[in-house]
Formats: sequence, structure tokens, C-alpha cells
Amino acid sequence: MPPSIACSVKCRPHPRLAPQPPAAALELLAARCAPAAAELRAASARCRSPPSLSLSLSSDSAEPRAPCRGTPSARRARAAVAAGGDDGDGDPAALMLAGALSRYAIFRDDLVRRAFFAAEAAHRGQVRASGDPYLEHCVETAALLAELGAGPAVVAAGLLHDTVDDAGLDYGFISEQFGAGVADLVKGVSNLSHFSKLARRNDTASRMDEADRLRIVFLATEDARAVLIKLADRLHNMRTLDSLPRIKQQCFAKETLEIFAPLANQLGILNWKEQLENLCFKYLDTDKFDELSTNLLEFYNRDMITAATRRLEQALDVRGLFYYAVYGRHKSIYSIHSKMARKKLAMDEIYDIHGVRVIVNNRSDCFAALEIVHHLWPRIPGKFKDYISSPKTNGYQSLHTVVLTKELLPLEIQIRTRDMHLQAEFGIAAHWRYKEGVRNRSSSVPEIVEWVRKVVTCQCESLHTDHPLSLVSDTSPSNIHTIRSHSNVCPFSYSKQCDHSGLVLVILLENEKMSVQELPKNSTISDLLKRSSNYGMPLRLRLNCQVVHNWNQELKMGDVLELIPSTPCKYGSHTREFHQMFDHRLAVSQS
Repeated sequence: MPPSIACSVKCRPHPRLAPQPPAAALELLAARCAPAAAELRAASARCRSPPSLSLSLSSDSAEPRAPCRGTPSARRARAAVAAGGDDGDGDPAALMLAGALSRYAIFRDDLVRRAFFAAEAAHRGQVRASGDPYLEHCVETAALLAELGAGPAVVAAGLLHDTVDDAGLDYGFISEQFGAGVADLVKGVSNLSHFSKLARRNDTASRMDEADRLRIVFLATEDARAVLIKLADRLHNMRTLDSLPRIKQQCFAKETLEIFAPLANQLGILNWKEQLENLCFKYLDTDKFDELSTNLLEFYNRDMITAATRRLEQALDVRGLFYYAVYGRHKSIYSIHSKMARKKLAMDEIYDIHGVRVIVNNRSDCFAALEIVHHLWPRIPGKFKDYISSPKTNGYQSLHTVVLTKELLPLEIQIRTRDMHLQAEFGIAAHWRYKEGVRNRSSSVPEIVEWVRKVVTCQCESLHTDHPLSLVSDTSPSNIHTIRSHSNVCPFSYSKQCDHSGLVLVILLENEKMSVQELPKNSTISDLLKRSSNYGMPLRLRLNCQVVHNWNQELKMGDVLELIPSTPCKYGSHTREFHQMFDHRLAVSQS
């Protein structure tokens, strides 16, 4: 890896800045915001796996690991929950919990602590490819969710997310000990992991249209909070990928780049999206990644950023315009690479590598700050974008303008409010952090459901359009995915469904291969069979692992149809995978 650089860019808080909670998003608005080059150093550091970690060997791994003894694991977990855990000094698990507590107060919550001890007992003796305790992955997954501001149920599910597939715990045990809500989330993550494994075996990531459809299935068929847990699981796995062989690193990176990074973008979690993309780039094209990192370190003008931030702060003070923070930033390594490849540009031809971000109080202040910016520097024609009046479909709002500095370098300036900033960083999870301590966390479920309902509907309607979703400019209320308040009788109370009136996406398992098929609404099993290469041959059918007797049965979003030759044959690995997944779902429905 190229050497890191030290950056002198400082962020001076406005004297009227009120104290903010010690959260990652709000830290950007506090007295010492992340310097631009320091972001590069942090990104590079994230790409270096700590020696004590490696990839999760859960359902996301193709490597063997210490055998899981289901029943003993369940007994240990039950005993650990009943005993309340062992906080003995020097115990590795106790030290791990203490480390999590030092970072996030939510690990003091009783539900989270009990989930920790259950996960420790269930995974006891299991190790990762590096030889380190498997529990470390569970804790780091939960810590990522705590960083988003998730509540106890989601963090507890993050700790327990691999106990069903890898430690032999069942839905009944988790539901009994932690409640049906946590159990449903764990099962949802398990189902997504099975879909992910099948997609990896079938190289779904290489087929862009099918990868798009699979992401819609992810959002339409599971609780969106389970999708967030799965994203946290994958982000930590990508951060700790070094212990796997090169070919497996690239397999995971390819799937992550085409399925999980866009999924994070669709949910508006740009912080995670950038991390996932940079990590994937590192493993898929290491030489290019190192070359661009070195070039960026040399090209990035720290002095120019320092001078620009000070000049802008002074102008805002003179105008008397309230602002939370002004700080330097730079474009991510993968974004630079993508723009260079897409537009055939050299690095010095990209206008938004150097950047300054301004966080102000309200919408009108955004436009007032924009006026000040255009008085300080000449603007570059054609480089202004108003995402406040025309938000992106994932909810992103900001003003972007590119100006020319006295060094004759282009400088992109982004202007947004604090709420817009939280939504830009954390997307669907922003409401967990919004007005912390004022808003009732119980409102989070219907808010998430409405967001995902709109995202899925928009994605479904856009599958056949020629325009990228990020360019959609419809500003009607139904197309702006901002978080709204809901009552307890909200019509969007949680249910696993996509209530759009368009197409239906169904997973077809045929000849040991998986495909995501797109069908018109009200299509039947018979309609889907006409697309099969085995159409007209004697077949046995299973819909969601249940024998099909009526071929005119209507299909729903996320259904799984298996085509089984009528002659007896041994189940392949793909069929076993789906049976395992729907055995889980059956257990849930019977509980």
C-alpha cells in the first residue's frame, strides 16, 4: 500500500454550534471534522485487514471451519442466557464485550448483553480462517449497526445473525429468549445469506439485469432491517478478507460490487457504499487500486483545500450565516476509477476530486451559502446540480457546484443541511439518529417500510427504462424518499410485501441453476414454465418448497419455483440450499 499522508486541513466549528451526540455522522459536524486527505488514509487503512481478523466462515463463506455441534451449542446458549453470562476479568469474551462497550453504550442494554452471551456460547470453539474467535465477526457486525444508531433488537439480531446457520440454534429458541422480532430478523438474514450463496454459485453478479432483479427481491421479501444486518455482515467480511485465497477474495468482491454496494446505495447508506466499493476495487484490481491511491496522494492539494475552507468560513461569518461545519473532502478511489474509465479521462481532468462540504441550518441557508460561494470563486459552467429541488431516488439531497480556485484547480462544493447530511450518510437508517432522544424509536419500522416500499416500486418501474435511476427528476412527494412520521395505525405497518402494481420477480431453480425471472403481475406458474428449457417434459414442481398441484396458481414477488425431473435423482447442492432456507421459513410460520 502507498504511504499515508498527513493533512493540515482543519474544521473550525461555528461558535453557535450546539453540542451533538458522539455519533459518527454528527462527528462530521463537530469541531474536528474529517480532513480530506485523512479520509483517504482511513479508507486505505480499512482496506488493510487487521491481522487478528479474517472472513466470516458463515453462510457467506465457501471454506470449511470448526464443525458446528447444533444441540450442544443450543444448550450452551440457553445456559448462558439463563446465567446472564460470565464477566470474569481476562476472559476473551468479556474483553470483547468490554471493547464493544467502550465504543457504543447500547451494548449495556440487557437484550443486547443476553444476545452477546448466547452468541458466545453458540459459537464457542468456532474460529475464522485466521484462527481468531468467530464471535469477533458477530460483535463487529453488531458494532456497525450500533454506529448507524440501531436499537437493541437490531443490534441483538446482529450478534445472533449466524447462530441459525452455523451454530444449530433454531427460531423457537431465539424467539423464546429474545422475542419474535429478533428471531424474525435473524431468520431474514439467514434467508438472504442463502440467496447470496446461490447467486455466487451461479455468478449472478456477471448478469447485470439479473443482479438488479435480485436486489429488488432482497428488499421486497424481507424486513429491510434484515437487509441492513446483512449489509453490515458483508461490510465486515470485506474489511477482513485477507485470510482467504485470492480466487475467493475476488469471488466475494465481484458479488459485493454488483449486488451489495448498489443495495447500500439504493437504501441511501453512502458511507457503506463507498467503503464496499473501495474494498471491492482493492481485491478485483489491486495494481490499479495501488496506482490510483499513489496518484491521488500526489495530486491532492492540501494547501488549496485549507485556504478554501478558511476563506469560505470567513465569508459566512461576515454574512452572519449560521453554519455547523465546513471541511475538506475528496472523491473516493473507486468513484475516481469509474469516472476515468467511463469518460476516458485522466485524473487531472476530473472536476470533483477536490471538494469542500458545507453544513448549514436550513434549506434557504443552502441557497444563501451558494450565492456566497459564487461570489468568492468563478463557477465552471454546466457543473451545478440542485439535488435539493430534485432529490435522487434514494433520498439524497444537496447542492453541488464546481468553481475554479486561484490555483486554477476545479473545486466541488457541496452544501446541505444537517438533516440532509444524516440522510446522505445513513439513508434508510438516518431516522435512528435524527433528533436522538426526542423521536420515539418505535416509529422506525413503519418509516423503514414506507422507504423500502417506494424504493422497490421505483426500481420495479425503472427496470425497462433507459435512464439511470440517479437521474430521475420527478419531484412529486411520492418520489422523494424522505423519512416521515407515522401513527401507530400507519397503513405501512410492517409486512413482507411490495405493494406496487407492476411486475413480479420470481426465482427459478432449474437444472441446478438459479435465475431471477421477471413476469407481469397476475402471472401463473404455467406462464413461468413456458420459459423453461424443460417445458413439455415430465416435471415435478415445488413452490417455496411445497408440492405444486395447481399450475394456474398465481405467483407473488419473491416466490421460488423448483423444477424437478419426474425421474428420481439425487438433490443437488442448490436444491438442498433452498430446502434449508424454506425449512427455516416453515419453522417461522409454525411458531
